Amino acid sequence: MNKKIGLVRGLSYIHVMIKVMMNQEDIYQAEQELARFNELMSKEILNQEEYEFCKAWDAEEAKSLFHIAWDNTYLNLNFYSEADKEESDLRKEMGI
Repeated sequence: MNKKIGLVRGLSYIHVMIKVMMNQEDIYQAEQELARFNELMSKEILNQEEYEFCKAWDAEEAKSLFHIAWDNTYLNLNFYSEADKEESDLRKEMGI
């Protein structure tokens, strides 16, 4: 009888350890995906695959990505600034 209890306890311990290891892997995977999401959301232009990834990760944040139909890319409105673009264009025209 004691052997069965010990064996059951041993199996339970193994199952708990496997779950802990899986959780650590899941945490690592989530951290990697979050890092990728943050990297992508710091880009000005995203392609379709990058957009889909960001939308799956955070649909609310993905609403700030504007679809450019003619080349099927997405403009990050949080990153893009019309004022910065105009200033850059002016500097190019002035040769600065």
